[in-house]
Amino acid sequence: MEQASAAAPLRAHLPIILGTAVLQGWALYGLHHAITEQTWPATDHGWLFALYAVAVLIPVTIEILSDHIRDRAPSVTIIAMTVALGYFGWHHGRSVADLEAGSIEQPAEAFPLALVLAILWLLTMPFVQARLAAKNWTVDYTYLFVHAWRNSVALAEALVFTGLFWLLLFLWQSLFHMLGIDFFRELFCKPIFIYPVTSIVFGSALYLIGSIGRVVTAVLEQILNLFKWLGTVSGALLALFTLALLIKLPGLVFTGNKAIGSSWLLWLVAVVVLFLNAAYRDGTVARPYPRWIAVSLRFVVPVTVIIALTAAYALSVRTQHYGLTVDRVWAFIVAGAALIYAVGYGIAAFNGRSWFGGVARVNVCVALCLIGVLALALTPVLSPYRLAANSQYQRVLAGRYESGAGGLRSASAFEYLRFNAGAYGRRRLAQLAQLQNHADAARIQALASSALRASGVWDIVSTRTDDELISDLRVFPAGRTLDAELISALRADLHGPSNTAGCLPGQGQELVGLFVDLKGDGDSEFILWNMCLGVLYQRNGGVWQMAGTLVAANTFARGADLVPELSMGQVTTAKRPWQDLLVGKHRFQVLPKQDTPVITPVWTP
Repeated sequence: MEQASAAAPLRAHLPIILGTAVLQGWALYGLHHAITEQTWPATDHGWLFALYAVAVLIPVTIEILSDHIRDRAPSVTIIAMTVALGYFGWHHGRSVADLEAGSIEQPAEAFPLALVLAILWLLTMPFVQARLAAKNWTVDYTYLFVHAWRNSVALAEALVFTGLFWLLLFLWQSLFHMLGIDFFRELFCKPIFIYPVTSIVFGSALYLIGSIGRVVTAVLEQILNLFKWLGTVSGALLALFTLALLIKLPGLVFTGNKAIGSSWLLWLVAVVVLFLNAAYRDGTVARPYPRWIAVSLRFVVPVTVIIALTAAYALSVRTQHYGLTVDRVWAFIVAGAALIYAVGYGIAAFNGRSWFGGVARVNVCVALCLIGVLALALTPVLSPYRLAANSQYQRVLAGRYESGAGGLRSASAFEYLRFNAGAYGRRRLAQLAQLQNHADAARIQALASSALRASGVWDIVSTRTDDELISDLRVFPAGRTLDAELISALRADLHGPSNTAGCLPGQGQELVGLFVDLKGDGDSEFILWNMCLGVLYQRNGGVWQMAGTLVAANTFARGADLVPELSMGQVTTAKRPWQDLLVGKHRFQVLPKQDTPVITPVWTP
């Protein structure tokens, strides 16, 4: 009887879920089509990101709240969430991923927005669901706990179901392909099939999971049980690492050594918080551990304060030297949450009335703070991109151009503004290119203009002007100098396709040049070694022109790597014993016998 009564409302929800999934699929396909055809909204990144944020999260919200959808409260909530998500996406598209080109040339710029929106959505939904269940905003922590964990489990199961569905379709098309029937292979690869079908399958999975709530409860129970016992391991790790940290910490703080990285410290706090919550649950479990384990954890957990403070200190040291970056802003937000958790859990550990009795209040406090901070971080008020751009801009004005700002590799302030701080950074860089009334204005203008010309994220943006690079050029043999014509050719090619800006040396590195007769005609050619290869120049009619490039045949060698041998004059030329063979457009090069690779068959009949 219980199953029959529960099935009736669920069947009533199915049309709502399927209808929403169909609309979501076609909306996502429409956005994909706009990108491929370069029509609106793909031509306006603000609207594109806004519509993507709404099209991805609002349908899932409706599907999860489908049992309340006929009430007035969910409608108001969904409208408010639509407006908020649309604005967050619009701001990211206009002020972060506002690219110069008409299309999205760096899709990775959408990933940070997707990640932050997903976290914000997961934090907000339990409060919304608890409000709808209790009919007021004064809710019991039990509601929040149940909805938060059930949402995570349901979404994970729906994603697994959708993934398995696509694996089945892959098997389907592969079997028919073996028979020479490619209809299904072509159909399953078309976006007009992928988007609607994936949305319908995901929505159906949420419906099916909701119809067997007892299974979700059982799965959740198993997960929490496993996590609870992992909490003992994390507690032991916390105790041992804190003891080692306290021994090393004076040397890190007082000797001027580099502060340790904060990322792993914050991860340690995160896993301790996760596993303790699995043990505490909604506060109804009086004794999750045997007495001796519970007592040990009460004394170990408060030392998370030391870990959180050390992480904050490490972040502060890096920021003091290299300024704020987007990653460091997010790290400070995480470190703030970790510190609140650490202090709150430390106090809760010695609550005599119940086992970690204050955990619920700490969790609600941190969740509400994170919702507020993350929402502000998706606006100009607290945007990590704006804060990072302003910080790197001030570093440049202070004459601190050195690498260390961050990114995929250690970047200079100019490089970070160009590639890692979004449109906020590019606008600041444009201001530096027009800088006036500064003691070093001309140099900053030249470096900022050079950074603006960089074409890709792997380009090395030099912290020296072209004239400084050429004047610092180390020329061999000793005593040889560059004439005016060669200097002019080098300056023209420093940022051109012949040399590529990505091969210019960074801070503390140098260009190396060599005069050598490579043709054997008595006239010297000039080789400029950058960070990637050698660029060959020869004189034609008194004018220096690039004639080719030199790539190391058996090693990777930069100009700086060759300085010891060049300084000792260990430079010779060698004629190749065999000429190249040209057969039409094909060129064959003879390798000496000792260099010919031996091909060993892996199977012989």
